[in-house]
Amino acid sequence: MRWWKDRSLLGALLVALALRTIPLAIWGNEWMCTRDECTYIKLATRMAEGQGMTGSSGWLWAPGYPAVLALHRWLTGWASAAKGTQVVASLVIVVLLYRLGIRASALWNPAEAFQRRAGRIAAWLYAVSFPQAFFAMSLWSEVLYTMLLLVGLIALDMAAPPDDPAVPDPARVDPRALSTRRALGLGALVGAMVGACVLFRGVATYMLPIFVVGLLWRRFRRGRAWAQAGVAVLVAVLVVAPYSVYASRKFEAVVISDRTLGQMMWLGNNDFPPLTFDYGNGALSKRAFARHTRPGRKHCAPRRDVIARDDCETEAGIAWIKSHPREFIARMPLRVAQLLNPHSLLTRHLRWGRWPGLPQWVDELIIAWGALESILVIWVGAVGLAARGRRALGVVVTGILLYHVAAIAMLAGLSRYRIPLEPLLMLYAAQVLADPRVTLSILWRRRWRLVAAGVALAALVPLVLWFLPAGWPGWRSW
Repeated sequence: MRWWKDRSLLGALLVALALRTIPLAIWGNEWMCTRDECTYIKLATRMAEGQGMTGSSGWLWAPGYPAVLALHRWLTGWASAAKGTQVVASLVIVVLLYRLGIRASALWNPAEAFQRRAGRIAAWLYAVSFPQAFFAMSLWSEVLYTMLLLVGLIALDMAAPPDDPAVPDPARVDPRALSTRRALGLGALVGAMVGACVLFRGVATYMLPIFVVGLLWRRFRRGRAWAQAGVAVLVAVLVVAPYSVYASRKFEAVVISDRTLGQMMWLGNNDFPPLTFDYGNGALSKRAFARHTRPGRKHCAPRRDVIARDDCETEAGIAWIKSHPREFIARMPLRVAQLLNPHSLLTRHLRWGRWPGLPQWVDELIIAWGALESILVIWVGAVGLAARGRRALGVVVTGILLYHVAAIAMLAGLSRYRIPLEPLLMLYAAQVLADPRVTLSILWRRRWRLVAAGVALAALVPLVLWFLPAGWPGWRSW
């Protein structure tokens, strides 16, 4: 059955579309930009006026998302028109998760009914996620970054088919029948998507080696695998290089995609506790921000000189870590808990009354649903990845998740950074929900997977629950 003939998937697409467009239709004119959204709009406005990429408040961000907003402003007069594009991108994500869910489940179960059930569950988990819907309606890069990441993953899975003839290929073709031209084309697509991710988020700058390992996984002796890896690296470099050369010349310093490490060091490796901007556990006003940061070291360069500030703040952050090694390590769980906070900026949005007219019980229901689904996805997805993660796809998804978590553990956490990673866990949560008994059987037969699942849950359960109460301060009865 073709994906567009699957009624369950079409239903997920319709629900996803409704959850993302109805709030825009009702409250779109009242929507105010917040923090980074406002900065993105400023950067996009300058781009549309011909100034190119510029720094803002001491940050030099990755150019991809401001460029998308600038294009929409140039075409329509409004940077916020990009929300429509993001809604479309979120529908693409629903289809990508459906296809990836089928491909991932085929590695364990040849039954088409099971594979399609896993794909449908993955699609529905994303479709009904209020936090994911909220970011499609807001001016943050999460949705577009997620789409690029998933396209890269599906290209990777197609580029590295199973060598074992006993393992069915989800593409329903003989892996050895994959032509050299198609194999190299898929490698190029992997590189293009990774390069695009780098241009959208600075944290992706060092993600390319993870995909290279995936292309070579269990294929180290095959020349085609090395050719695919080489093409992927070349294309990724070619995607990033034009901007990198432009920005390096403009700012007279080496710039790959962004220069934000120093600012992140200042937020997370300072005399004050790691800073976040979430509801209930963050500094939400300028006064609260000033009060929170007052005990820490002051900025070492003016905001207008983004390169000098990034350089000196990076040095100051490293010096702080050297002077406080135990505190640096002790803060890692806190930063990761901030990342895994089951609430999101949607909780903050509703608590601020940005969707006026909704009964309070509806606000509470949305907040509770978002938090509970995030908990489900993180915990069950981790078990699913431990039990069913296999071949290049499982290796790369694991690498991406660990890489992003490690970056947060060393710098500063925010629940927004979790949003582009949740769809990866939805993929494997769907594998468990499609057939829990098979998952338990796999864990029992392969004890190392059982140990991995146990270790993951032992770490994730307390970290996820750390900030769960923060969404309901002064719990009222209604």
